[in-house]
Amino acid sequence: MDLSKYFTGEVVTVNRSAVHFATYNPREISEEERRNIKRGIKRYGLLGGIVLNKQTGLTIVQGHQRISVMDELEKYNPQTKENDYAIRAELIDVDLKTEMTINVLLNNPNAQGKWNRDKLAELVPQIEYKDAGLTDADLSLMGLDYLFKTEDEENLANSLGDLMAEVYEENEAEKVQRQAERAAKVAHMKDVKEQVRQNAQKSAGDMDAYVMLSFDNIDNKNQFLQRFGYDADSKFINGEDFDSRCEVIDTGEE
Repeated sequence: MDLSKYFTGEVVTVNRSAVHFATYNPREISEEERRNIKRGIKRYGLLGGIVLNKQTGLTIVQGHQRISVMDELEKYNPQTKENDYAIRAELIDVDLKTEMTINVLLNNPNAQGKWNRDKLAELVPQIEYKDAGLTDADLSLMGLDYLFKTEDEENLANSLGDLMAEVYEENEAEKVQRQAERAAKVAHMKDVKEQVRQNAQKSAGDMDAYVMLSFDNIDNKNQFLQRFGYDADSKFINGEDFDSRCEVIDTGEE
């Protein structure tokens, strides 16, 4: 059977030292996300395609973060090439513009679909959700945290079982003490779940703590940066710092 024409790449094995990262790659990753990738590679291996472009000297088009984690695992030194290792990748042969377009496409959430929460709710109890890169905060945001017992909840369930087995043998004072312990565990359990919920909401809120500015051309952008005392090559500006500089300009102070 002939391979579909839509498989345009060629599977190759190359040395890590022969490939290089795309300096324009717009994808960023947090330390927690990096730990998730590392955990997944250590547990299941390097799965998913690494894409390289032949025309630009084996530039990594997809897989920057995974190769970066692999470098750490293999103790690879990019300066000395020490501990070089072989990687399996999909090789494409396109010009730079097409390469950059593919890079954005393969990293674009708009081209990756969204969670079906009902189906995910069925899957989560059956998998190692942390090995899948999901966090307790993710479950809370998706309303799935009820699927799991916290350690305190598990201890509470065990305590309740013991309580029911022995209730008829305990005197009234012991039953009162056991009920007080149960109430304390329930209260602590609620505090833990509330803290997880608040942390998840804060993390979600912090993700939106930015705005973007656009200019008609590079000269307008440079004039704006110069006006407020920023370097012409600045890409990110701290909002609080910008606000303080606006106040200086408004008052005429130096």
